[in-house]
Formats: sequence, structure tokens, C-alpha cells
Amino acid sequence: MSKDASNTGQELYSLSGQIAYIIPVEDGDPNQATILQGFAPSLMHNSGLVRLVNKLPSDIFELTPEGHQMRLARRMSGQAPLLWFGQSPRALKSMVTPPFLPFLVLLLGRDHKISIYRDWLNAHTFPLTVVAENGGTISYEEFCIETLREAFLGVCEALEGKVRPDALIQAREHLNSWREPDERDLGYKVGGHNAVTPNLHALYTAGYRDTVSGRFETLNQGIAPYVEMIVQTTRSVLEERDRIGERAANQFFRRPPSINLFAPAIYPHVHTTGIGDSPLSSEEKKRFLAVRRALQRQDGYGFDAKTETQARALFGAEPRLEPKPHPLLMERAAELTFATDCVSTLAASEVSATIRLPNSVNRTSGQVRQFAQHYHAKRTTLRKRRDSFRKAQNAITESIPQEFFEFVEEAAEGIRLITDAHLEWMNVRGLPLCVQKDITRIPVTPGNLFVDQVSPKKYWHLTTSDFEEVLILSALRDDDPISPFFQIALDEFEPHFKDRVRVRTERVRNEGDLVSALNSYKGPLLIFDGHGGHEPNGPGKLQLLEEEIDIWQLQNKRPRVPPIVVLSACDTHAADRNHASTANGFLSIGARTVLGSVFPIDARDASSFVARLLYRVAEFVPAAHGMFNRSQTWMEVMGGMIRMQLLTDFCRSIEQKGLIDHETYKAVHVLGNMAINSDEDWPFEAVISELVKHGIDERRAWFELRSAMSNSTAISYIQMGRPETIIVHPDDGFKKEMAAVID
Repeated sequence: MSKDASNTGQELYSLSGQIAYIIPVEDGDPNQATILQGFAPSLMHNSGLVRLVNKLPSDIFELTPEGHQMRLARRMSGQAPLLWFGQSPRALKSMVTPPFLPFLVLLLGRDHKISIYRDWLNAHTFPLTVVAENGGTISYEEFCIETLREAFLGVCEALEGKVRPDALIQAREHLNSWREPDERDLGYKVGGHNAVTPNLHALYTAGYRDTVSGRFETLNQGIAPYVEMIVQTTRSVLEERDRIGERAANQFFRRPPSINLFAPAIYPHVHTTGIGDSPLSSEEKKRFLAVRRALQRQDGYGFDAKTETQARALFGAEPRLEPKPHPLLMERAAELTFATDCVSTLAASEVSATIRLPNSVNRTSGQVRQFAQHYHAKRTTLRKRRDSFRKAQNAITESIPQEFFEFVEEAAEGIRLITDAHLEWMNVRGLPLCVQKDITRIPVTPGNLFVDQVSPKKYWHLTTSDFEEVLILSALRDDDPISPFFQIALDEFEPHFKDRVRVRTERVRNEGDLVSALNSYKGPLLIFDGHGGHEPNGPGKLQLLEEEIDIWQLQNKRPRVPPIVVLSACDTHAADRNHASTANGFLSIGARTVLGSVFPIDARDASSFVARLLYRVAEFVPAAHGMFNRSQTWMEVMGGMIRMQLLTDFCRSIEQKGLIDHETYKAVHVLGNMAINSDEDWPFEAVISELVKHGIDERRAWFELRSAMSNSTAISYIQMGRPETIIVHPDDGFKKEMAAVID
């Protein structure tokens, strides 16, 4: 933040126009979380506050006449994220908001007492804006854009002599010109339901009002009515994005994924945990088990009681009496509403479309588990693995309504998966989604991690020179058979990147070494080279030289974690294990994105993958900016890497089978790399066409590609978190060019 000096010699700050919305979380302990998905109860029960944020401005510029013209373009390019934070009272009271970040709004729910925060509020040299039932700056009864504007003008008055005068003048000009956006007519209305709420919030940002006709009441007709309105509202959001189109700023502020595939879920262990020792009566236990079975068997968007017994268990429905849903069902309804409101904030923040998926996608876990067992089995064959993968892929693909696939295929800006289901493997034009599109996954359990990950983020801007030093944490003993592979791969590729990237290797014996290495590293990319594992019913762990470590246990130590973490280890987000994975653990301690693995990965392939990644950062990212006149998101960087991994595995496979000679291998590999790196929509279709030119039957080529796919580490890698918010720019003149475009 820039500073000037006043006549008294006091340093004056410039002023940020960003608005931050804070909701206290007074019960953030994981042991207090809801039992089905893991949310802090107080935050979940204040879901209405999140819903309120979804309709508020992201900064003080947004509601000005000029801001209205730029609002959607700025939100679609990550320049105006709608920032809200759940904060514990302890964390909140441990820091005083500086004068250059004055537009903080504390939203207190009915159960929050303002007296708890009074000393913290009084510690500021300017008034913070508190919205509360009683005792705040604004009451909820009076709250509106006008009263928020008046509160912010009061903040500006108190900042006289603390920030630069020109910054205050500009802030007042912005605030005094606030007006509500012009209302637009969508041309249709839908029934109110969580399935379309995120899309309606995105459309609200675009000015559409009065979009709901009342409660959704088309019940007992299967999923078709839900799918119809999801398709309709998704198309409307995407039409808004197309209307805005690409802008000059998108050279540097890349647009986030246009599509969110959202499938809320329940902890798997909930379905199997015994209740024998519970104090419930026999009748209550029967009803509890009936409700739990209904949750497990749900495959659509609602709960349909097929018998009178099921109706009584779920809704307590007796003839001529008001229904009284079971407490477990009521908690699940509250969780779903809160999760939907959180996704709605993301959708409103970037005007993205959200396709809510039916619960049938979560019921594919059995087929995924069977494939995982084949992958882990010591005695298996490539054919068995291929057949098992096909069954899992078919189950996942068939669980998704066909009406949604057109949106998936047309998603040019990538796709965000908000799910625990393995949607990366859904069949899109003959291959898994993970090699057809740039994707990332936000886990939906545990709930508190989901809330953090799905919240809008400020972009993290890096240049290729920021990767001058890359940290590798080595946890392999010298006598480990795989220990030389990393160095062999680095030696092969290092001549190509040594002038731009320097590798720093730290051997980590224990937790202390790991924390020390993290805290001493200031760069953006951490790579772990070692063994990983995840036992049933326990947390995922990394094997260090002297001990195992559960990354989740580092939360209280608060180490400095780089934004990008690559885990070159097995089972760091295991397909058939619980939510407490190592990859999730790194997200929980501050990583912006993590590359994990759902299966064991071949050590040679993993080592080569990392070496090629460093080469890609050093050489391809700067070249790509010249070719496409734009910077690259980390999601794009890693998406290209995963596609190239499959290409290599495929070409090696058909060469080993004698279907092509080495010269053809090189020709096909070069063409495939060009197709992948030149942003072709379907690069593997170009590869198949090239093989046909070399005399390979097309059906045989596709068969071999799918066989290679099911045995490739490409389907083991999983990109998690928010890599789309990390932008990698070239060094040459980047900041000057970006400033010129924004101005």
C-alpha cells in the first residue's frame, strides 16, 4: 500500500475500495461441526447472512454509473471478488483493521452479542460498519444500499488525516454516486429451489429481478422438472457471459471457469456408523435408520417417500396432522441450504453457471471403490484394470443427466467440480473429462474446508521469475529403490530450464524439518518427493525419513505454505478413503492449489512429470503469452501437463505393441504436443486422425487410447483447490502492460 507524508510528518496511506464482509463463527471447533457434512453450526444457521452478501457490492466503485457499465466484466475477470469471511472471535479480535482497508462490514446474527466485540471495535481509529439486530451501525430492518452508503461516508469522515486526501475525495465521489442497478426482465420465472439458486444469484448480479414464481412444487415427477429449470437458468447465465465477451484486461486477468458442476455430499462413514449404544428408544432407532437409508438411497434432487412407513420416518406425517420432519432430515436440509448459499456467492462473484447434479453421482462410490481395489491389487492385469475403469466411468457418466453434457462440451474456460464424486472420469467424447478439459475440484467434505475453498478469492499474480527457486522436500531414504528417479529426471530436463529455475532440495526427517523448510521458503511452488498412504478410517499420511506425518496436525503451527503444492507421492487423495486426505490437509493449512493422487503413481512417471512441469513453467508459459497474447492460469498449466502425460503413455503403449515404429512415435508425439499446447478443443481427436494417416484402424486406435488411459497416471492425478485464481505472467514488461490495459 503506497504512503504519503502529511504536513505533520505522519505517513498517510492510500485507500482500498474493496469491501470485506465478516461473519463471526463462534463454534469453529471440528468437534462441534454438523454430523453429516461438517459445518460450523452457527455459520450454517446464519446462512441468511451469506445470502445477503450475495446481493451486495464487492467494492465502493461497483455501484457508480461507470461501475455499473464494468460490473460484469470486472467480476468475470476476478478483478472484483465478492469477499466474505467466517472468522472466530479470537481471530477477529487479534487484529486491528488498518485505515487503508476501512470498508469492513461485520454481520452479526441473532445469536451474536455485539458486547463480545465492543473492545475490538473501539480499538479502531475509525468506525467499522456493524449490521446487527440491535446496537450496530445499521439494523437489519433499516439495512439497504442507502444506509450502507451513509455508513461508509461516515467512515471516510473519520479517516481525515489518516489517509491521502486525494484517496478520500475519490472514495466520497464513488459513494455519493451510488445507485441501484437497472432492473432487467429474464422473460421467464422458475420455482424456488436450491437446484437453481446459484444461477439466480448470478443473474441477480446481471440485474435480473423477480425471477422466482414461488415455491418449486413439481414434485413426484422424477428429476426432469429440476433438470429443465437448471438447463434454462444455466443457458441464461452463459448467454450473459457471451454478451460481455473477452475484454482487453483478460490478457492478464483470465476469466474463471464458466461452469460449476456441484454435487453436495455426506460423509461416507455416516451411512455405516453403528447406533447400538445410543440413548434412543427402539422406535426412535428404527426411524433414525429409516431416514439414514433414505439419505443414502436418494438419487434425485428431493426425498420421495414411497410408502406410508417411509413417510412417517422422514416427515412424521400422520393423517390430519402437520408434518414434522425428522431432526436428521432437518439438519441435512439446513446443510444443503447453506452449501448452496456458499456456492451462490461464488457464482455471483464471477457470474458463472452452476449445474446442480442429482445425488445419483454420489452413489457411484461403490464402482469407484472396486476400481481402486483393482488399481491397488498386486495380482491384476491391464485388461482387468481397463474393464474395471470402464465400469466406474460408465456409472459416473450415466448418473449425470444427458441434458448437461452440451454445457460441459462447450465450456471453453474450463470446469470447476464442487464434489467428492470422481467426476474427473465422466465420459466426454470418448475420454475422461480430466483430459478433455482444464478442471479443478473443490471437495465438499469436510464442510468447513469446503466453505473456505468455495469462497471467492483474490487473484494471485506470479511471473516466471517468481519460480526462480522451487522447493523439493525429499523424504526418500538413500537405499530406497525409487530414490534416484527424481534426480535422473531433473538431470535430463535441467539443461532446458536451469537459466530460469533453480531447484532447492531439502531432506526432511520429521515434522520439525518440514515446518522449518516451509517457513524458510518464499517461493510459489513446493514439490514433495516421497511415499504417501491412507489407511481405512484414518487420516492420510506422508512418510518422512524418520516418521509419518498427518498434515492436518499442522493447522495450529501455521507454517508458511506456498500457493502451489505438488505431491509426488501415492494416495494423497485416495479414491476409496475418507475426507482426511493429505491433499485436503495442505488446502486446510493454506495452499491455494494441490496436485494430489487418487491411486499409487509410478515413481519414474512421477519424476518425469515434475521435471517436465519445471520445463513447462520456464519455457512454455512465456512462449504461450506470445502465441495467445494472454497469460496462463495454473489450472491451464497443469491441465496441459496431464494431457501430455496421457499422450506419452499412449504413444509408448502402441509402440511397445508394435503398432507403430519409433519414427511414427516421434511424429505422433510432436503433433499431439502441438495440438495440446495450441489450445485445440479436442487434441486427442487430432492424434487419432494422425494415426489413421499412418495406417492404424480408427476403431483400434480409439481402443488402444482408452486402454492406455485406464492404466495411465493421468487418471491418478487430481488438481484441487483454486488453481484458476493463480495467473502466471511472462517477465518482460508484464506489469506495465497490465496497468495500461486496466487504465
